[in-house]
Amino acid sequence: MQDSDFTTWICEASRELAEIAAIVGSRTPVPACPGWTMRQLVAHVISGLSGWYTYNLTHGAERLDYAASWNSQPILPAGNADRLARLVEAADEFGQLASSIDLDAQCFVFQSRRTARAWLQRAATETAIHLRDAQEVTGDVSAWPDDRAAASNAETLRIMGHGALLHRGDLGAGRVPDQPITVSAEDRGLVWQVAKGADDFVVERLDSTVVPSGLSVSGRSADLIPWLWGRAPTSRLTVAGETTQVDAWNLSAHI
Repeated sequence: MQDSDFTTWICEASRELAEIAAIVGSRTPVPACPGWTMRQLVAHVISGLSGWYTYNLTHGAERLDYAASWNSQPILPAGNADRLARLVEAADEFGQLASSIDLDAQCFVFQSRRTARAWLQRAATETAIHLRDAQEVTGDVSAWPDDRAAASNAETLRIMGHGALLHRGDLGAGRVPDQPITVSAEDRGLVWQVAKGADDFVVERLDSTVVPSGLSVSGRSADLIPWLWGRAPTSRLTVAGETTQVDAWNLSAHI
């Protein structure tokens, strides 16, 4: 996928999220994000695009300062219609920002060195995941196109250890098994192994001919991505090992 494809995806997902929120109402619960209403889901996405992701795109040369990043969150409109309009504006503004900077520039993504492009890809994945959360409320969940799902699987696996799992304290908390897991996107011939290191999680691309041993999960890219984000069970995937241990590797914090 090209950079412009990710900005287009963010804008499309934000507009559809706003449309769904307008239909179902701001007080409607969002089961995929326990304790949240649609109003809170929309606020979270706006804050991500206008605050968290914007901050990290423009301060990427510095090691991530979580406090400063979260303190950059915008003040949101109180009215529901204004808030939904702001969601669409925030997506457009973020897309314009991403198009105006050097996405090849070195950048901290959580605590690892990557390029600014990684924040664009992360924003696209998370915005689309939260659109899926809203779609679940209506009972009409759209499968992701293969190219988008494949890109998001790769992006999620690259940062999941450094970001969600490590920051959440899973390395030492025992939530994640000591046994590595192999994740295979069969439609793309892509295989990754995620393992615990001494003080970090290690994600490694494997040769597609490798036969997984131990814990593994495999399937189509479009079925892997909701599982990776803790939005779907493994029923559409092929699993080896204890399901509870396999599921312990996904991002089930509903971020």
